[in-house]
Amino acid sequence: MNATTASGWYPIGRALALIYAAGWFVGTWIFTLVSFAIISPQPPDAADRVAHYAYERAVYPQFYAAVVCITLAMLCLVGLGLVLRQSLAPDGPYQQLMTAAFAAAGLFGSLWLFLTLGLLQAVVNVSQGASSQTLQVLTDASALIESPANWLQRAFLLMAGLGTYWASGLALEQRSFPKAWAWLGFVLAALYWLGLLSLLARDAALPVPDAVGGLLILLSGGIVAPIWGAWLGLRLSRAV
Repeated sequence: MNATTASGWYPIGRALALIYAAGWFVGTWIFTLVSFAIISPQPPDAADRVAHYAYERAVYPQFYAAVVCITLAMLCLVGLGLVLRQSLAPDGPYQQLMTAAFAAAGLFGSLWLFLTLGLLQAVVNVSQGASSQTLQVLTDASALIESPANWLQRAFLLMAGLGTYWASGLALEQRSFPKAWAWLGFVLAALYWLGLLSLLARDAALPVPDAVGGLLILLSGGIVAPIWGAWLGLRLSRAV
């Protein structure tokens, strides 16, 4: 990559990588703290529909902030794919596949979270003071929205894993990034795919504990992805 191209792409990539890292870190840890009732009330019995929706209204500000942070991280993937394509030159089929995978992951992931955020807003606006019949309708409508959102989540995990895997393989092959960063990318790709497998196992009615999904989210979004993104941003800053 020539100096002129680098001077244009590296500052953009550095900003995108750091936003990606910060978005995943802040969003995932907000979700984690809410799930452990550290910054929120204890979740009620799911069978008590009135208490359940009251709880969702109570944690809405935290969830809103978390979803916005992770959505920013998802959108950054689109640009990071382009930056890595320039950084891992010369251009070839795997560079193009990596770019396409990151772009698809960013789009699928952001659409998934936009649907999630819209559902949260609908719950907050409709459930306040609603009758039991209205809450039942809201529950049924939520299930209709959650179904396509869940498949967008699965598509994100698949494509993000592919993009990260190809980026790590190219980094090892061309030695343009530290080996440790590339191996960390393989770990992140594995976490994405393990998350996908756990969701597919649930689709098949296999007994997968909730703790497994929570641990994978914490490891990937709260630890590995932020380190991977921040390291990439710092590495690009040295290349300017």
